[in-house]
Order: sequence, then C-alpha cells, then structure tokens
Amino acid sequence: MSLFQRITPKSYILPLHKRSGSVQFFTIIMLMTAMLVIIGAVQISLMNTVQKWKSLIEHQASIEIPSLDENGRAYSSDELNMMTQRVVALLENIDYTRDVQIESTEQIAKLIGPWLGNDNKVLDMNLPVLINFNIQTDDKSFIDQLTSRIKKLAPRARLQTHQKWLDKFLQLVRGIHGIGLLIVSVTLVATLFVISSTVRARMAIYKKELSLIHIMGAHDRFILRQFLIYLSYLTVPAAFLGLILAFVMMSIISALFLNADTAFIPHFGVNGGYLIKLLFIPLVICFMSIAIGSYTVINEMKKMP
Repeated sequence: MSLFQRITPKSYILPLHKRSGSVQFFTIIMLMTAMLVIIGAVQISLMNTVQKWKSLIEHQASIEIPSLDENGRAYSSDELNMMTQRVVALLENIDYTRDVQIESTEQIAKLIGPWLGNDNKVLDMNLPVLINFNIQTDDKSFIDQLTSRIKKLAPRARLQTHQKWLDKFLQLVRGIHGIGLLIVSVTLVATLFVISSTVRARMAIYKKELSLIHIMGAHDRFILRQFLIYLSYLTVPAAFLGLILAFVMMSIISALFLNADTAFIPHFGVNGGYLIKLLFIPLVICFMSIAIGSYTVINEMKKMP
C-alpha cells in the first residue's frame, strides 16, 4: 500500500491516485512552487537592498574644489582653505543642508588610489578638497541656486548630487521587478492549466464510474469532494515541499556566492522575515488548486448524464 493510500480518508472512494499522472502532477506543483518562491525571494531581496541603497545615497551630495585654477596654477594652501571654509559656512547656514564634513587628504587618496596607485606618492599630488553633506530637498531650482552661490565662493567648485544616477538606477530596478512579476504571472497561469488539465484527465479516465454513481443518485457535491480530497492530498504537500526545496537552494547559493558582508549585495538565505512573506506562495497555490479544481469539476459534471 502506497503512502498516499495510507493517508487518504475513508470518505475517499474513487481511486483517483491509482492511475498514472499523480506523481507527475505532484512533481510539477512542487517545482512550480519552488520557482515562484525563488522569484519572490529575489524580488523581496532586490527591493530591500534597493531601499538600503536609496537610504544611503538619496540625500547625499558632495562638492569638489579642484586644487588648480582655470589656468592650471595650483592654489596655495591658504587660498584653498579659505574657499573651503567659505563653502562650509554657506552650507552650515542653509536649512536644507546638514552633516557637512570635509574629507581628509588620506581619505581622498584612498578614493582615487585604485586608479592612481595605493602608494604614498598620491599624497604628494595636488589633491582636490572634497566636502560631503546631506541635502534634504530634490528641488531643482534650489540646487541650481546653491550651485551658483558655491561658484561665487569657489569658481571651479563642482556640486554633485546622486539623484540623476539614482533615478536611472531605480528605473532599471523597476524594469527588473516588472519582468519578475511577468514571470510570476505566467507561472501562475501555467499552474492553473496544469491543475485544470489534471482534473479533466482524471474525470476522463473515470468517466464510466462517475457516470454510474451520478446515475445512482450521488450528488455533485459528493463527487466534487472526491476530487478536492485528491487535489488537497497532492497539492498541499507538493507546495510546501517546493517551499522547503526553494529555501534549501537559496541557502546553498547564498553560502557559496553571496556571503559578502555588505549591504550592497542582496541576500537570499533563509530567515524568519522571508519565511513569513514567502509562506503565502504555497498557500496561494493550494487555494488556486481548490478553486480551479472546483470550477473544473462542476463544469465537467454539467456535461454528464
């Protein structure tokens, strides 16, 4: 006696599980659930990581004051310091700017080190002054006015915000997110067809038996219950096994390839927050199975004598 036969209740009288197709149906539901869970985890991880990026970058701005004038002459340390202090004083007296910080020469050397070399010779170069600060508005007219005021204090200064880059990046992420939703939609529709086709196939196989018990007076609800029991005892374990399979695969991938300790790389490992959110996917699969199975059985029963 198979495991399915052992766990089926006594009210289950039609041997729907005995013919071929049940194992294939079980496997397809498990794999589709696993794929949906992985796609869902990727979407959630991507959006969470983007939110971290956005919180770190969205309101950040910087001002670069070159060490050379327009004629290529190096500013003296006093001239460079005077321009820097004027710009800092301006930023500190504006309501929309805060957390003004002048980067040290060593920090600037570390930033450009990968391009110019990480040796101490970088420190001997005429390095620009870099001022980082937080800007609390996206108003373009305000940024233009601020740029104009800064240039009056330091003619060659460049104000850089990350808003344009961030907007383009978010547009790309929304595109990826949309593709993910499209894949999820196609997979769900395919799952619906698999469930519906499985029920129709079972009804075609047992057409004589179903017609006989229908003629003998069996109510449509009784026949419907037989198929719902069949679907439930296949779909529920298949869906949750798919969830477990997806988490195992994501854990392996995260351990092998995504184990860097940084907020800039999405993580797809198992954690409580993911489990609660992704638990809805097998629940949706189970609900879809009951709903489309019921509709298919009722629709096919209308064609029977």
